[in-house]
Amino acid sequence: MPADKSFEHSVPFRQVPVNGRTIWLPLVTVSLIQADGNRVTLPLLFDTGASKVTLRHDLYPILGVAAWDAGSPIDMNTAGGAAPVTAYEYRATLEFLGKSADCPILLTPLPQNPLYVGLFGREGMFDEFGFGFWESTHELHVTTTP
Repeated sequence: MPADKSFEHSVPFRQVPVNGRTIWLPLVTVSLIQADGNRVTLPLLFDTGASKVTLRHDLYPILGVAAWDAGSPIDMNTAGGAAPVTAYEYRATLEFLGKSADCPILLTPLPQNPLYVGLFGREGMFDEFGFGFWESTHELHVTTTP
């Protein structure tokens, strides 16, 4: 039996109608801290299956790079894809719930979505937090002191 955990933050899922049914999305808001100290707010889909934070390729200017494919190329698998796709890796400082971390950031062509611009993946950020995920009640609970 898991130990009882306390969480300081709760993130309600976002209800979205899709093809006559309702899906629930765990969306989080993260700040990307640019080299000059400016902050860019990013709505991301909380994705425990994503190993790294992954953003749409057209967001490359917020990273201060000349082109989306100027970084280190890596092949990555996607949840719906049969073959690996190429992404380009960069480093950036992200802040979530008052904690910041230097993280790998992948840029790759992702479908446009009006609700989020990428995936909130594990490497670099998840170590800083404890998460409780309640699918049945559509809630994500977070502690900054895991």
